[in-house]
Parts: sequence; C-alpha cells; structure tokens
Amino acid sequence: MRIADAHCDTLYSIGVHGRPAEGCVVTSDGMRRGGVCLQTFALFAGGEGPAGHPYENALNMCAAMDDTQVPMLLGDLPEDMPDTPHGILSIEGGEIFEGSVSRIDEFSSKYRIRLAALTWNHENELGYSAVSGSGEGLKPFGLRFVREADRRGILCDVSHLNDAGFWQLIEQAELPPVASHSDCRALCDMPRNLTDDMIRALIDRQGFMGINFYSRFLTKEGTPTLEDVFRHIDRVMELGGEKILGFGSDFDGIESWPDGLGSPADFPALIETMRLHGYGEDALSAICWGNFWRVLKQAEAHRSL
Repeated sequence: MRIADAHCDTLYSIGVHGRPAEGCVVTSDGMRRGGVCLQTFALFAGGEGPAGHPYENALNMCAAMDDTQVPMLLGDLPEDMPDTPHGILSIEGGEIFEGSVSRIDEFSSKYRIRLAALTWNHENELGYSAVSGSGEGLKPFGLRFVREADRRGILCDVSHLNDAGFWQLIEQAELPPVASHSDCRALCDMPRNLTDDMIRALIDRQGFMGINFYSRFLTKEGTPTLEDVFRHIDRVMELGGEKILGFGSDFDGIESWPDGLGSPADFPALIETMRLHGYGEDALSAICWGNFWRVLKQAEAHRSL
C-alpha cells in the first residue's frame, strides 16, 4: 500500500539543527520500507516565531533538500502518485513570508510549496495560533494571503491556526482548506485538535485532514498505542470523512509517539490495524494516499500564477 504523509519536520532537523540525514526519523530507507511514496517536508519557521529568523531558516532548509536523498517534486506533479519515495514542500508558520507577497512568490515559483500553515504557535502577520488563547480572526495580511495562495495553487493549512481564524479561512478560501497534522478534539481536548464541527466543515469543503501521531494529541492517558491512532481515524470516518482523511505524522517534530508507530517504516502496522477493524482496500487506499493526492492535484489545476 502506498502512503502519502502530509507533514514532517525533517528538513528543520537537518537544515537548522544540523542533524545528519541518517540520524532523522524520516529517511529514504525508512520511507521505502514503510511504503511512503510521498512525504511532505515542512519548512518550519522555528520555535521563536517572528522574533527569530524564519525566512533564513526556510532558506537553510531548502538548501538541505538534497541531504534527504529523496527526490523533490518542485514542478508539476506527475499524473499518478509516485510508487517510490518522493517529497514535496510545505510551509509551517506564515512568518516565513515576512508580510510580503514577493516572499509568497519566491517560495511558490522557486520551491513550489503545496500547502502553507498560516501560523505555528506564535501570533504573526497573518493571524493567531491555536495556543494563543485569542478569539480574534485573521489579520489583513492573513486574508490577503488566502487570496494569494488560491491564485498560486497553495492549499491553506489550518493546523496550528486558532478557532476564529479557522472559520474565516473556511469561508474565504477558494481551494479546499486542509489540516495537515491535527487530531480530534472530542477524543483529546487540546486546542491543536479539531472539533467535530470543524471536521464537518472540512468534509463540506472537500478538504483534507491528516491524523497526527503526537502522543499528547492522541490521548492524555499514558503512552498511546496503534488503537489510539485508530480511534481518531474512526472518529473522522464516523463523521463522514472517508474522502478527506489521511496522515500527517509530524515525525521529526514530536518527542513522543504511539507504541509501534515511531517511524515511516511502521506504517504497515497501522494499516494492518485498520484492516483488523474491518476497513476495506478501497477505504484504505483513499486514506493512505488518495485523498491527499486529490487535493494536491486540485490545487495544481487551480494555479493561475
């Protein structure tokens, strides 16, 4: 079974922290062993937010792409999803754009970013984060960014965005909104997780939701297992999300994960868990790669700049 993963922080580990590629969780060998044929590598703004060096961090990560030994798709996507490991790029933290449309152009044209999370854990020029506690929505540049992203075929990513910003983006974006790496708030009450109403909104907009493997977003009770991951998958399915559901592992960006699911090589164990719960091959194909590939191709077809 081919796998598409909507989020990892491997390039930050390599390009900013200086970790050898072979010492990361996501490696080309691990992807191959787990069947991960499409890995989204995030350009992460960094833990200091706008007060740090988000743009410089992003350039350092771009310079480290070859170190991954995973071919990056920086032009038009192939007609079908690859059957060997490949990568695409995303943005995590809109402070990377420095409030400038020219920066959006730079990352769109040169690096062909496919999706962009407007915030990480800090307030920035676009809006407010999920952990900020703010009830305010998107800022003027955030609203403009949504329009500019649509024109460039960039999917707006609500992971890390606060609730008010989420609902504004749902209303404003032409392209389907995505949550690249988020879980279900009904099962684990964390501000980074999505409420049932938010998940239904993604379903209505035919977007995408990638289940995050971070322990703290899966359960508040001990170390999670594959069954805890399945609980979040099944919750989305119960809400009618069979056409939006996928994976956003957050590997190399999390310090704890479920037993038996610590690297891309472990994806087959999760798939087998889903099979044991009665998920058929058509549903598995959609979740494992089809739903994410659909929104990527839809965004590319929408691209006008």
